[in-house]
Amino acid sequence: MKREFRCVDIGQIVKHYRVKQEPIHSSVLTRQRMMLRVSMERGKEMMEKKDIAKVDQAKRPLKLAILVSLFFVGGAVMAAAQGGLAPDLILFNGKILTVDKDFNIQEAIAIWKDRILDVGDSSAILALAGKNTRTIDLKGKTVLPGLSDGHFHMLQSAVGQYRGVDISQVSSIEQLLGKLEEKIAQTPPGEVVFTTAGITPEQLREKREPTRQDLDRISPRHPVVITGGHNYTLNSLALQKANITVDTPSPEGGLIEKDPRTGELTGLILDNALRLVRGLIPPATPQQKLEALRFMQKRANAVGFTSLREPGVSAEDMRIYQQLWKSDELTLRVSMNLSPNFQNASVDELVRQLSQWGVSTGFGDAMLRLDGIGEFGIDGGFEAGLMTEPYENLGDAPAPPDYFGLQRVPVDKFEQAVVAFNRLGWRGCIHAVGDKGVDIVLAAYEKANQDHSIIGKRWILEHGHYTRLDQFERMKKLGVIISTQNHPYEAGGRMRYFWGEKRAAKVMRVKDWQDAGLVVGGGSDRPGALISPFLQLYFWITRKMNDGQVIGPDQKLSRADALRLMTINNAYITFEENLKGSIEPGKLADLVVIEEDFLTVPEEKIKEIQPVATFLGGKVVYDRQELR
Repeated sequence: MKREFRCVDIGQIVKHYRVKQEPIHSSVLTRQRMMLRVSMERGKEMMEKKDIAKVDQAKRPLKLAILVSLFFVGGAVMAAAQGGLAPDLILFNGKILTVDKDFNIQEAIAIWKDRILDVGDSSAILALAGKNTRTIDLKGKTVLPGLSDGHFHMLQSAVGQYRGVDISQVSSIEQLLGKLEEKIAQTPPGEVVFTTAGITPEQLREKREPTRQDLDRISPRHPVVITGGHNYTLNSLALQKANITVDTPSPEGGLIEKDPRTGELTGLILDNALRLVRGLIPPATPQQKLEALRFMQKRANAVGFTSLREPGVSAEDMRIYQQLWKSDELTLRVSMNLSPNFQNASVDELVRQLSQWGVSTGFGDAMLRLDGIGEFGIDGGFEAGLMTEPYENLGDAPAPPDYFGLQRVPVDKFEQAVVAFNRLGWRGCIHAVGDKGVDIVLAAYEKANQDHSIIGKRWILEHGHYTRLDQFERMKKLGVIISTQNHPYEAGGRMRYFWGEKRAAKVMRVKDWQDAGLVVGGGSDRPGALISPFLQLYFWITRKMNDGQVIGPDQKLSRADALRLMTINNAYITFEENLKGSIEPGKLADLVVIEEDFLTVPEEKIKEIQPVATFLGGKVVYDRQELR
């Protein structure tokens, strides 16, 4: 089976050999890069014969660079003798947004195998063509680097859409109930009916969550569960099967909601209380998961994604991804966070489990790799993020004055675990929504750093919905990266309701983070339907919610900075900024072709952009059949 040539920075090797830095469209420089590529291929063959791929990950880049240097001269001479190599594919007459250091704009790209050989003006790049080179006239279309979702629960989303009632696009509670009724009519009495995740009150005409009473009206004989990332809503029969009554206490770090006026269960349960009902929904089989992933990655390619970070999967589910990898079916580059059974295991048990792995953050190749430990949460979601100041509202009423959100993990256990993960070579990628939650995460990271430096290991704060200015310097000092999401587009109204206008105006403060010198990557955090990257870009550029209102206008990004968020910045998060994330010679040929000019198209049209084609390593993984 074909293996990726890992962890080699062509640019650094070229620099090492002092290849003359002529203009990027120079055919001389291109030929030198071609010769270098030949030497790399020869080095790769030798490595595979000697099984050098098993070397320690931390030492691999240096060892590969040394091996490549040994074959450089011979490979270059052979290439020169043969008259050089021609690219396999040239895209020309387009607008190429390179997203390189200077955000250069070019006209054409030359691709050889899975790599970008050169970019420049059309005439110079076309001059490189050989008799077998395929050329495509872009006719003015725009080419972007392959887009990346830095925080997408793809497996969970895929399985939910594959098995559950899809409610992601409903616009009212009545429409939601109608979809459930259709499924109930096809389901034997007593069997559970459940939905995809991800609806918000803002998308519903009624501007509220569905309740137990709503579900009871249509389903007296079926347990019904509306799933979400941090919350479920159950009908009475589902509550009964889960043994939840008005007398059931909310577990620590969780909430079983009751109507403040009547004391009756509303059907809504949050965070750690979800453990009480997990058994209601039958688990998906490995084959169902595999089929669901095949389906979802095709949809992801169709909207322009070539990479993603899976923020938390079990070891068992990692094997599902590995099956696709082994069969060469992956059409997305996936970086996986390991989600340990943190709630039910002691720190000692977790350490024993992880000590047996023998690998850690960074293990893998350009298609499938280990990313870190995550994203188990120190706090909850929108209605349960841990704040230093109390909530303004909760449910359908003003919040109790002592409600600050939910803390899901005891501080002592959390800090011990984070220190232990660091000792084993895993980086932390921890969920924190509220500013107090962020304080707890940063304090644990600081303790880990005192024990064994995390500087340069790119530890991550997942989310950071509400952060304070005084936290920025702590993050910068530790080299912490923020993986943020476009949650306010759909849930900004909920944030305003729960946290008040003042805090809501400062959610996902990407502009402030970047001005403070922090690296920020962008994602969606969808446990339900896939969100187009162009919708995400639209939010970062306009800060408009789905109702047209603007939230945090001072945090708007330029189009170039928004694009960086979902390309080169996300590549940096996974230690792959020298491999992908921009359109530069030597990098993987991951590309998205769009009809519109991303830099000038009217703002409201950005969210409607649909790719013409998506390339992964120079191969088409989505084609609207317009590149002919």
